[in-house]
Amino acid sequence: MSMGATRRVLAAVLAVGLLAAGCGAGESVEPGGKAQVRVLMDWFPNPDHVGLYTAQDKGLFTAANLEVTLTPPSNPADPLKLVAAKQVELGISYEPDVLMAAEQDLPVVAVAALVPVALNSLMAVGSSPVKSPEDLAGKTVGTAGLPSDDVYLKQITAKHGVDLNTVKKVNVSSNLVAAMLSGQVDATIGAYRNIEGVQLAQDGKAPYIVPVTDAGVPEYDELVLVANRDRLRDDAGYRDAVTRFVAALGKGVAAAQGEPSFATASIRKVATGYDGEALEKMVAATLPLLTNPRGFGRMDPAKWQAFAYWLYAEGMVKRHIDAASLMTNDHVPAG
Repeated sequence: MSMGATRRVLAAVLAVGLLAAGCGAGESVEPGGKAQVRVLMDWFPNPDHVGLYTAQDKGLFTAANLEVTLTPPSNPADPLKLVAAKQVELGISYEPDVLMAAEQDLPVVAVAALVPVALNSLMAVGSSPVKSPEDLAGKTVGTAGLPSDDVYLKQITAKHGVDLNTVKKVNVSSNLVAAMLSGQVDATIGAYRNIEGVQLAQDGKAPYIVPVTDAGVPEYDELVLVANRDRLRDDAGYRDAVTRFVAALGKGVAAAQGEPSFATASIRKVATGYDGEALEKMVAATLPLLTNPRGFGRMDPAKWQAFAYWLYAEGMVKRHIDAASLMTNDHVPAG
């Protein structure tokens, strides 16, 4: 079984276990009281989640009087759906997905940026003829099959004067690295610079890597923490628990950046399928990307709105989106 398949099976088993345990909305608690916070992540544990696991191992959630459970999903779309259904308290998702959820009228809102920069990258191994976005003309590009990857490719080719009709697009699902190494594709969109990019470099493949936002896609927050909008409005205990969770997570990120070896050890305990030395380098590549010049967790409303306009212009959504209704900085630490 491939590494990707193993991860999918593990995620599915854990998510089914979560649902079987009965993960309905937790009972309301008084502000400041002990609260159960179940977090459905965007994917299996990996270096992107280093702040979460460092906070957990440092006891920062416990110190905030929170009982936190971190669980992978069976599908990356599950966090938004289960947060909306009040089956989990919080979820980890992606800014584009949160914006596109507006068309489904899901009562979700991003309350913090966990990874405030794009990780998704245009990537090719050193033996590939692709050394720049302009080189995509006449080449084969693999994607994970996500609609967002398709629109990123469209934007990148347009930005760099490449006729998209000359580019052959192949859905390689989760086999992005294997497709590049085998020569099935000349480049990919969908691999992360701090994960697959680091692994390729570790293996001596001299990868060409450019974040999609450096290649023409508008800036966005890759990973965001999502809460239920209705519960934030109606439940003071939930609202307070979310604020405490975000504050503890911010301390976890700071602790991870201050103690990289501790952070690596925290991830190593839960991340499967990674070479030890490569994992250490992935964490080292990830930690600087968690630094937010606006302050931990803080999102830029203007950039969110600009990305929403872009999604509409590219036909990813069928109506104009009010980004302000889908994100809030009310729960991030002041300053």
